[in-house]
Amino acid sequence: MAEPLDRCEQWDDVEALVRAAGNYVRPSDDLRPRVLETARAESHERWAQRQIWQVALVVALLGVYSSSVRSRLEVAAPPTGFAFETGEFAQRAEAANDGWKMVESFTALRRQHAAMLRLTP
Repeated sequence: MAEPLDRCEQWDDVEALVRAAGNYVRPSDDLRPRVLETARAESHERWAQRQIWQVALVVALLGVYSSSVRSRLEVAAPPTGFAFETGEFAQRAEAANDGWKMVESFTALRRQHAAMLRLTP
């Protein structure tokens, strides 16, 4: 159905105003520098947020890892307060003596080799 003629004339006036305003819209001289500065600031802010999240993730992973290592060490290490009662002290001393026995045997072997080298013409 056709619109009344007076309504069409009303829109014609509005369209004429919009067309005329199109010639008045101009970007300001500092528009490009402002847009670039805003883009740089937002980019830097996103980068900083990523860095913070990465550091937080590393700290959380280190916390989980250190707690698991600590629990493993607590399970593996016997209590030290009962060393004399359980004979652990004696076992540790014997192990230390075994270690020194090994050192002494290597020292003796080295002396034997040195003596053999001195005898060779």
